[in-house]
Amino acid sequence: MASGVERLNSLKDSLVHKEAGEVSRFKIPYTDRELLVVQGKLIGGQDLLRFAGVGFLNVLKRFEDGSLLYIVDEWDITEKEKKIISLILSDLIRFQEFYYDDLIAGRLEEVVERIVKKHGLTIEFKLNRDKIMYYVFRDTLGFGLIHPLIYDPHITDIDVKGADPVRVKIREFAGRWIDTNVRFPDEFSLRQFASRVASLYGRGISEATPLVSFVYKSSDRQLRFRVAASLGGVKSEQTTVQIRKFPPKPFLFNDLIKFGTLSPEAAAAIWLLVDLKGKIAFSGPVGTGKTTLLNAALAMFDPRKKLVTIEDIEELALDFKGNSWVPYYARGGDFYEIVKFALRITPDLLILAEVLGRELGDVLASQTGHGLAFTIHANTLEEFRMRVRTLLRMYFGENASEELVETFEREIWAVVFMNTRENRRVLERMYMVDIETGETGMIYRYPVDFNLDDFLKQVSERTNIEAEILGREFLDRLKFIEDHMDDELEEIY
Repeated sequence: MASGVERLNSLKDSLVHKEAGEVSRFKIPYTDRELLVVQGKLIGGQDLLRFAGVGFLNVLKRFEDGSLLYIVDEWDITEKEKKIISLILSDLIRFQEFYYDDLIAGRLEEVVERIVKKHGLTIEFKLNRDKIMYYVFRDTLGFGLIHPLIYDPHITDIDVKGADPVRVKIREFAGRWIDTNVRFPDEFSLRQFASRVASLYGRGISEATPLVSFVYKSSDRQLRFRVAASLGGVKSEQTTVQIRKFPPKPFLFNDLIKFGTLSPEAAAAIWLLVDLKGKIAFSGPVGTGKTTLLNAALAMFDPRKKLVTIEDIEELALDFKGNSWVPYYARGGDFYEIVKFALRITPDLLILAEVLGRELGDVLASQTGHGLAFTIHANTLEEFRMRVRTLLRMYFGENASEELVETFEREIWAVVFMNTRENRRVLERMYMVDIETGETGMIYRYPVDFNLDDFLKQVSERTNIEAEILGREFLDRLKFIEDHMDDELEEIY
């Protein structure tokens, strides 16, 4: 049987030979060890994607009937190695308070060496150090059975439900759930896993608090994901864990253009609207890239201006310089009260990560001169209008006149609709709202149909800036985006 290093080198050689290999190093949280990974994309054939780390090899496989299966292949271990690993894990659990400080300080290997020495297994441990340490780390400071899924950058979502096969979404196949060969053996083991994942954030999950939701970030910022877990037998029949992964470095406009998410013209239009303090709605179904596109737009915002973001849990990933960004997190509190407070500190741009209630009315009713961007779940323009009208009536009251509601609807400048097309997340349509009539006109349709004249006309009416001046500004931004398509940009405004 080939060793883990031999398997890794073999995979690396095969991928490089196919001109699809890329070697990366990830720092493993809580330890001084690095995870060497080789990732590759194989065009054609049955293996669509591969991702290898020390201890595992992941392959997305396509079968003759067109079905997909994501296969995790971890290091094989003998019965003797299993017993050693089990003994170490049992010792760590029994005496966890004694080992706690060393584990937090990242001295897992030192602790393991003390345990095997105590049990007279030092020689056996040295002969199989890499394999034993992989499984010990995976099941203590790592992520258990889904550990190889967490580290695969192709994966965007992980869905665990009872003893069913774990499912994943992969960036290259957006919107499609794919079964894996990973599954928890029983409800008890999944409950244990859910409890350990919740403890990453200092949360507890129990019958008293059966629902937890939080964002996990590793100390080196390589890993960042949102977790929503529920305990089986309390709120549902099965324990569930849903994980939404975020890229370590937020995608910029040039990344999204290369992915085919939107055109350079649409990117330049959104950039200009944000800088002119427009009010923009990012709409679409769950998991279509609304927050990703919003992040890319905020990366272009002038850091000398004040940006205020309000989220329930931390999902936006910004790297603003100085102290111009003021983030607020409701974390289950009164979102509306936080919005009212945020308006008093006069932001240049206010971000509502997800509009759910009467806060939209408060924001549109205030006249502080702020820009606004918010996300909302609506699949069509008709659904969007219905949602907005419902939210406005929550603020103004059911007896608010139709004229009043229509007046505040017209405060929204633009509506962006995200969706999935051909296995990718795309900006499907973009509308401008006429300030006089409230009518919406489509100025962009996926993939490249952009109506510059109508866009400039509507923005000019909103800002009282001549269309010719706006046109020059638009073209300057478009040129900047196109000139820097292949650059690794760090700071933009």
